[in-house]
Amino acid sequence: MRHFNMICGNTLLGLTLLTLVLAAPAVTHAEDYKPIGIVDSQRIASEYEAARDAQEQYEKFLEELKREVEDKETELAALVEEIESQKMLLGEDALATKMQGFEKKRADYFQFRDGIDARAEAEYTSKITPILDQVKTIVERLGKEKKFGMIIDSAALGVLYLEPDFDLTDDVLLALAKGED
Repeated sequence: MRHFNMICGNTLLGLTLLTLVLAAPAVTHAEDYKPIGIVDSQRIASEYEAARDAQEQYEKFLEELKREVEDKETELAALVEEIESQKMLLGEDALATKMQGFEKKRADYFQFRDGIDARAEAEYTSKITPILDQVKTIVERLGKEKKFGMIIDSAALGVLYLEPDFDLTDDVLLALAKGED
């Protein structure tokens, strides 16, 4: 239930961006390249409107799933209470019918719970992956244009010092704002 229990979406976005930027193409002429470039995925996630919107939509989806689970749990608890309060008054057949209804709802509930992670993954893929793909394309293009051997995500690493010339975050944000790939 990785997605359903997620607390901080920007962390997931940052880690995913780190994975994408670390997958930069290999350097063929190392002497022509700068050793490393930096992109701050947290800044991109907070400053790029489409990323903020996608993250908000995804978090709303997770909240809706949570409410659905709570509603189904409340319904099951009410059925248990109803059966318990009526079991002495109901005949054997009526009690068996109520129990069958409860068991069906209970099975539906567990089937719903089993599908939550897949639904959350699909929602994440539909909302966040296009932005990650766009950022990856921009980072790869900038890496080639500016001749960086490697571009890493400073948000996912503990960077103690960063030479401003190596930070490509402003370039990525500018390209995103222009709608470039």
